[in-house]
Amino acid sequence: MVLYGQIIKNIFFINDVFDDIIAGLENWCIIFNNLFLILCKYLKYIFVVIILSIGIFTLLRLRGVYRQSRLISKEKQEDHFIKPRLILGCSYIVLGLGILFNYVTYFLIWILDPLPDRLIYNFIVLSGIDPYYLNGITDIHASQFPHEKTIYYCFSFASLLALLQVLVSLWYLINNNRLISNPRKTFIWLISGVMEGILFGFNTFLPFFL
Repeated sequence: MVLYGQIIKNIFFINDVFDDIIAGLENWCIIFNNLFLILCKYLKYIFVVIILSIGIFTLLRLRGVYRQSRLISKEKQEDHFIKPRLILGCSYIVLGLGILFNYVTYFLIWILDPLPDRLIYNFIVLSGIDPYYLNGITDIHASQFPHEKTIYYCFSFASLLALLQVLVSLWYLINNNRLISNPRKTFIWLISGVMEGILFGFNTFLPFFL
């Protein structure tokens, strides 16, 4: 009888320890979620500065190439790159300003929403997890527990990295920058960015920029 009582006591002790671990993880997720929301505010302006810098530097480089060609009075070897660079530079500037003032963000959410992406959830379902438990991960508004929001925020951050990777890779390729010593590596980064966008979504993070 004494042994039975000791076993019961140990079981309750293990349950208490387990509950403390779960509560600690949930508290950590709450802190992480608050950190992520604050980080998004900073990332929005950092993202805008990066996009505007790419656009401005593209136009400045185009202006330098045009001035140099006028000075030497020779036909430019990169004439076929002038229009793509001009379009790219202006597009990046419009994109940066649009994200800053939110109108491009709304447009991107609308135009990217029909894309077949966020396939990461399909892989999670194939792992044997009940689709019912994915509601809090797939929709931030349906999240009931802090860890569900944490998973969603992690996927959103991966989505941001994917889109940024695609934008920078396209700029490197179209701008024909001398820094590209290995075009194959740039194509690999571009393809991997597209794959990450298909997995985590191209617009998963965009609502956090509003």
